[in-house]
Amino acid sequence: MNMEKEAALHFRDQLRIARAAAFRDAESFQEILFVIERLGAYLSSNRGNLGSYLATIKHQAACSPMAEEVPKCLPDFHQQFDVKYDIVREARNSALHEGALARHLTINAAELSLVLEEAIMNERYQVSDFMVRNPVCAFMWQPLSLIRQTMLVNSFSYLPVPVEKNGNTDWRLVSDCRLARCLRKKGRVTKDALIQGLGEAVKSGQIELHSARTCSPQDKIESVLQRSDELPTLVLSPYNKELLGILTPFDLL
Repeated sequence: MNMEKEAALHFRDQLRIARAAAFRDAESFQEILFVIERLGAYLSSNRGNLGSYLATIKHQAACSPMAEEVPKCLPDFHQQFDVKYDIVREARNSALHEGALARHLTINAAELSLVLEEAIMNERYQVSDFMVRNPVCAFMWQPLSLIRQTMLVNSFSYLPVPVEKNGNTDWRLVSDCRLARCLRKKGRVTKDALIQGLGEAVKSGQIELHSARTCSPQDKIESVLQRSDELPTLVLSPYNKELLGILTPFDLL
């Protein structure tokens, strides 16, 4: 069952948001189930509950090899989709959602959502379907303290950096590894290292920016992966080279 593109992207994003909430607070695993219920209502065009949606959602999940095919080959590592679905559904009705049990339910619900996410995205092939839109950037005028803080708060490994050259914008990447090498001198992060600007650190050779691979939103994800060099790819408008998004290998796992 192939979903309309807009619906697929909507539910994909909702599943990701719900997973993030559940991992911040294990007792919030039900956020994932709320999204699955809404997906079931959409697919069946009917209001019901997790139990009544099983057949419809299982049919959709079958678009992912992780739903049935891989668990058949590797039963010691993966459970069938409907088995995991019933575990989560029955546990949801339990009054005890604390501690180790809540963490276990969160893992099961997250794995369930990953299978569904792959299933609803199985017919999506373009970069625009997977890229992170409106990415956070670093700028040459910013102090390293601010760039470091942005990376830590958001768990980013790379930030795009626009570099002005002869009136044009050339895109680069600053990495957490190279930033850490610059900041840690003799094992310590010092004030002097933190207050210097990125442009100053680049000019003095303390930080070397990565060259950025770029692509357009309409490019096929397979071709972009082949030339990514394991670094994020920046998605630029084909008209004015404006930064539209960023695509990392993690987004395509």
